[in-house]
Amino acid sequence: MGIISWIITGLVTGWLKRFWLPGRPGGFVATLVLAVIGALVGGYIASYFGLGSLAIFHPGALGVALAGALMMMLVAAKLRI
Repeated sequence: MGIISWIITGLVTGWLKRFWLPGRPGGFVATLVLAVIGALVGGYIASYFGLGSLAIFHPGALGVALAGALMMMLVAAKLRI
């Protein structure tokens, strides 16, 4: 459940980014992929520090997954990917 919630968080975050900032460079699929990667990395880091696991849902890990997705998209925007 945990990893699925991180993927869903990444997809929703990427979709919202494209919805609110449609004119930015990069395609829709690229934005979704970057957001999912960021959410997975953030969720994994959270589980490493005891804020959940890959198997169960934990709000703290979900928050860190959201932060990871946002950071990944911010870095991509700064690098113009």
